[in-house]
Amino acid sequence: MDIKESKEYRLAKDWEMAVNSFSFNPEWFAAAIPDMHPTLQQSLYRLIKACIKVMADDNRRYDERNQASHEEAKRIMEYLNEHGRNIPLR
Repeated sequence: MDIKESKEYRLAKDWEMAVNSFSFNPEWFAAAIPDMHPTLQQSLYRLIKACIKVMADDNRRYDERNQASHEEAKRIMEYLNEHGRNIPLR
């Protein structure tokens, strides 16, 4: 299956449009997390970890506009590789 036909890709593109607005408030998004079911909070964390891994990858395209997030993601991955755990589905 082509990734561009997946529900995950469509969600990523919807998210891209949402955050491409100066009115998007990351803190408000984060403040909504405690209202999620605990299992879904854990699923969100797994998603965030997967995103950090991609952001840290030296083989992906990045430039000076997102170099700071790339470098920070690399440092986070160093920590996770040493101290992280597999996050279960439940």
